[in-house]
Amino acid sequence: MHTSLNLRLATLATLVLAAFGQTTPAIAQSMFGQQEIDQSRFVAVASPYGGNAHQLLIIKQLSNVRSCWSESGTSPTVINPLLVEFDFTDICGRSTDSNGYSMRVGGEDQNWRYSFRVVKRDGDLQLIAAPNIDRTSPELLIARTRGYTSGFAKFYFEPGWRLAERSYQGTSVGHVYLTNDQSIASLNATAIAARPVFTRPVATNPINPINPSSPVFTNPSSNTVVIAPISVSPISVSPISVPSVQAPRPVTPQPKKVQKRRSSWFQQLFGR
Repeated sequence: MHTSLNLRLATLATLVLAAFGQTTPAIAQSMFGQQEIDQSRFVAVASPYGGNAHQLLIIKQLSNVRSCWSESGTSPTVINPLLVEFDFTDICGRSTDSNGYSMRVGGEDQNWRYSFRVVKRDGDLQLIAAPNIDRTSPELLIARTRGYTSGFAKFYFEPGWRLAERSYQGTSVGHVYLTNDQSIASLNATAIAARPVFTRPVATNPINPINPSSPVFTNPSSNTVVIAPISVSPISVSPISVPSVQAPRPVTPQPKKVQKRRSSWFQQLFGR
């Protein structure tokens, strides 16, 4: 009874601190421990919702009265959640959100610092831990279904990842950890190194190809290969002969001849 009361108080303190943003991985580490589990009694599932989207579902076999799920096929392994067919109280347990599971790495609870997302990539469903505080940190790949389906599928964990349970004073409290023994810094470094490197494509038809006949020599001072510029001779263009057109000469007006008036008979007689 005393242990149960302490457990409730510890859980309540964690929730209050988390609500005000005061809890840290160090506080959670000192308050809670990690307890190893039988992996065969748990299954991490990509659970469909809202059309083609998926989310993380963790099912736990509490007793052997009835099976809580069945598996069929490979790539991916299809999960049939049998617990929906009967009253699974005290027979099965399920965790559907951050209240039932969280991430713990290197012995430290990450709490709200990371959230889980299921994404479709390369014909696969991948379980990703996405950073909520430091958005510059990389996403962490935790598990994958090894094939795509729109229904329920089993997650297969990446090397180093597994399921565990949160404990308080040596007693399991039912909260599930997705855990890895490496530190968060080591996991981030591995994730950054695994990022694909994008290279700029090389032009297949260069604009200025190198003339194979151009002389090539080595610069001894810098030990580099230098290609001499290509000399291009100017193109000679023959002038086009255009027939000359003679401009018309200006016409000078000729002065009009002044006709002498014929002498009258009076002038002829008297000389006037």
